[in-house]
Amino acid sequence: MAPTVLSTTLSLVGLQVGSRLLSFGLNQLLLRSTSPQAFGVATIQLDTLMATVLFLIREGIRGAVVRTRSSGDAAASTLQRQSLLIPSLFIVPASLAYLAYFLVFSPTLMPPYFPTSLALYGISTVIELVSEQLYLRTLQDWQTLTSRRVRVEGVAVFVKAIGTLVTVWSVREEDALLAFGIGQLVYSLTIWAGLAYIVPTRQAAPGASKEPAASSSFFGLRRVDGRYFDPAITDLGWALTKQSVVKQLLTEGDKLAVGRFGSSADMGGYAVALNYGSLVARILFQPLEESSRLYFSSLSAASAPAPPAHTEHQSVDTSLTVPIRQSARPSGGPTLATLSSAASYLRLLLLIYTHLALIFWLIAPAYTTPLLHLLLGARWSRTSAAPLLRAYALSLPFMAFNGLTEAFFQSVAPPRWIQRGSAWMCVCAAAFAGTVWATMRWKGMGAEGLIIANSVNLALRTAFSTWFMWTYFDKAVGALRGGKEGKDVLHTLSWRRWMPSTLSLAAFSAAGWACRKSETRWEDAVLVKGAGVRATAKHLAFGAAAGLACLGVVAFSQRAEIRQLLVSMRSKRKEA
Repeated sequence: MAPTVLSTTLSLVGLQVGSRLLSFGLNQLLLRSTSPQAFGVATIQLDTLMATVLFLIREGIRGAVVRTRSSGDAAASTLQRQSLLIPSLFIVPASLAYLAYFLVFSPTLMPPYFPTSLALYGISTVIELVSEQLYLRTLQDWQTLTSRRVRVEGVAVFVKAIGTLVTVWSVREEDALLAFGIGQLVYSLTIWAGLAYIVPTRQAAPGASKEPAASSSFFGLRRVDGRYFDPAITDLGWALTKQSVVKQLLTEGDKLAVGRFGSSADMGGYAVALNYGSLVARILFQPLEESSRLYFSSLSAASAPAPPAHTEHQSVDTSLTVPIRQSARPSGGPTLATLSSAASYLRLLLLIYTHLALIFWLIAPAYTTPLLHLLLGARWSRTSAAPLLRAYALSLPFMAFNGLTEAFFQSVAPPRWIQRGSAWMCVCAAAFAGTVWATMRWKGMGAEGLIIANSVNLALRTAFSTWFMWTYFDKAVGALRGGKEGKDVLHTLSWRRWMPSTLSLAAFSAAGWACRKSETRWEDAVLVKGAGVRATAKHLAFGAAAGLACLGVVAFSQRAEIRQLLVSMRSKRKEA
């Protein structure tokens, strides 16, 4: 793994662990202080609405910017800089989306302060769109600004929890929804202020005085050579945005379905399952996915030749958007060393993810109900949160693999593959809808059916991006005529290289069986006989011992890999 991405990943994970554990404690107080109804409406309806609006507006431009190379040409630099303002131009459409939601999709039995909370979420959305250009600056200089940005996000999460909790304690329980709106507003303001603090003031680019005079201006934007924005960024951003529409519907489809067809109490139980179930995803998978996306983009950009100084607007690395075909010009695409580094990085994460999958599939389900009972007590354990949290734990590996493979796809896929991906998303949407009908209507599984449907959707998306990944490496190695070294690169990604060993599979299977037996004893002691915390602690201690034993087996089975990684880290530390 490259030293830059390794340090970035460790920094992201460390900061996420610290900030999330701190906010986790505050959220515990919040969940114990508010009703399932208020928590469900805020998490399932308002949070989903805001996430959808922001995702559709800014996700495409983020993907385009991270794949963009800074240009030394003054005119191109101006267009690149102005392209960062694109998300802020959608403030009015975003506001209209909130108005339309209020007029069309408001709950029939509107909770107290629902319009006010919705307005606070809308204001927060506007603030985040205004600050988006600062966020995009951190993507352009991710090697130095990513850790600072994550610190800002960690502080914002903490401040949001504090603001929400204080407001909950200050109002009546039935008015608790207002607290979530205030907490979201405080979060967005903190993000804006923090990004403004860490992002340095942009200096005048070399040759800025030689920029062509703007033929006209539009709200302060310079018109350069008949354009306001870098066409490479806008074209790629639009292609990614079109794909994001279906992707967001699939990502938030379960929440939308619960919000549309479930009661407030059902939404509360589902929201708690998502809150706890996604904790691992936010702490571990999200930083790995983000650093992977940056790593793959920068690897390809670094291996491509810089555009000539006199060429206009050739700012996007063509190795990311054009398949490699010309072996006579190996400098026009990634080198074998670059491909080998990327393949090794992918294999390492896939190896980690397959072992994490064993934990989530075999051990974790035995501890979802006891943890929920311990953390939130009987008030929440009587809801549907317990079985939903168990199902969510089983779906986490699908999220992990999909996040990693789609990070690679979005970083290097050419436009024609992005179009194929958009078409495949429609297939995934049909599969999601069909599975929802089969599980909820036919089998009567309730909200658990939504989690199953989402897992099917994620599995199909992972299959497509994995197919692209193998195709990309095969064509790239073939274009370079890599010989034995090229075959080694392809062999690195062979599924046998990142699957757990037979010994590890046996150890996790035995541990899973033992943990389920322990859970049966816990249910008899706590849920039937009413035993106290001691029985829960005993069950958790048994699981911890089983998990440590499995990790010992993994360390023994993968000792060569671990030794090589430690040697690499020590050598990089000495070089630094």
